[in-house]
Amino acid sequence: MAMSSFRGKGVIAYINVTPLVDVLLVLLVIFMVTAPMVSQKVKMDLPQASAELPVQSSPQKPIHLKIDQNGQIYWNGVPLGNL
Repeated sequence: MAMSSFRGKGVIAYINVTPLVDVLLVLLVIFMVTAPMVSQKVKMDLPQASAELPVQSSPQKPIHLKIDQNGQIYWNGVPLGNL
């Protein structure tokens, strides 16, 4: 109807946005009401931070892992087998 109106001066083209605004406001109200109902709380036991550093009794020895060109695996110099 808006595009078909022809007068001597030209085409009258306009879009009525009132129904669009009405629908958007209804959807906004629906989402505002249903969002708190849908959200669920998850109870979690989170770790608490402490100022103390963990105490290590003795420094650990490093692990040396070696794989040679033949596929032989060595763990701290002890051969374990082939790949």
